[in-house]
Amino acid sequence: MASVDLSTSPWLIQIFDRVPVSLPVMGMLIALAHFLFVTVTALLLSWTLGGEFLYWGYGYSILAGDIVHSILVGYLMAAGYYGLREAVRDFLSLRPSLSCDDTEFNNLLAYLRHVPRSPLYFFSAIALVWGFSTPLLREPAPLGSAQMSWRQFEETLFAFFIFRMVAVEFASAFFFASIAKRYARIELLDLQLVAPFSQRALRGVLVIMLFMAILSLLLIFDADPTNSMIGVMLSGSSAVALFLIPLIPLQRRIRAEKLSELARIRAAIRRENEARIAGDEDWAPRADLIIYKQQIEQVSTWTFNTPTVVRFALYASLGVGSWLGAAFVERWLGTLLGS
Repeated sequence: MASVDLSTSPWLIQIFDRVPVSLPVMGMLIALAHFLFVTVTALLLSWTLGGEFLYWGYGYSILAGDIVHSILVGYLMAAGYYGLREAVRDFLSLRPSLSCDDTEFNNLLAYLRHVPRSPLYFFSAIALVWGFSTPLLREPAPLGSAQMSWRQFEETLFAFFIFRMVAVEFASAFFFASIAKRYARIELLDLQLVAPFSQRALRGVLVIMLFMAILSLLLIFDADPTNSMIGVMLSGSSAVALFLIPLIPLQRRIRAEKLSELARIRAAIRRENEARIAGDEDWAPRADLIIYKQQIEQVSTWTFNTPTVVRFALYASLGVGSWLGAAFVERWLGTLLGS
């Protein structure tokens, strides 16, 4: 598959093009680097400041939870790169169906590659608030203590990667929504031209559902899965939003075009009927007009087709099924261990 130029994107995305390894391997390397960074830093803090900064001694589940967090960080960075790379490819595949000229198309492409910074800054601010506040609800350490500050730093770092991935996905979704509203050229009998909009919507769902699948592991290892449950509710809502945001403006365009074309056809049929009633000698029946009207009436105003619906259901079941499976494993382990 042809490479995509992301040289103007944020540096956390550019890094994937600068390291000659595959995307899954890069994600695993980032996960390992995050785990080592957190572990080594916590040990150094324990040695220099005293007190506990790692809680592995309280059970294997603490270590397992830390590993899952690192895996999520690796996935989130890889997902951010994947999402932007595939958004650029989807936009390039839309070129035949867009009404803009080459100069405007290239400007739009450059805008997509660059990623608008405002959403990134906004979601980074949310991550900062989330990371500072959530440890206050869970940790017994007092505010301002070294242990509390470390937990806040850990939580902020983790939240930063989550909200950054969400920002990239929503920026892409709203970009495609704008393109659908302003530039999409609608051919009612050939809606395959705008199929990349559905592909873009499904990719957003896939990214979020895979995140939910990994997040579900915390239900097994986390003694207090409240944050994870909040995460899955927010993730589910985000998946639905990412699916609909690019498609609703397109559906409205298709619906308007369909109504306009049906009005034109009905007007032509009326003119023919009037000519027939008036006894116009040049009048001839137009069966093809009736057939064309029936074809237009059968056009769906949504770009959904059966494969799209099936893929959406499969992606959704990936996230929901993983949580049901994790809940079953958590209950089974509790029964087995007598807790």
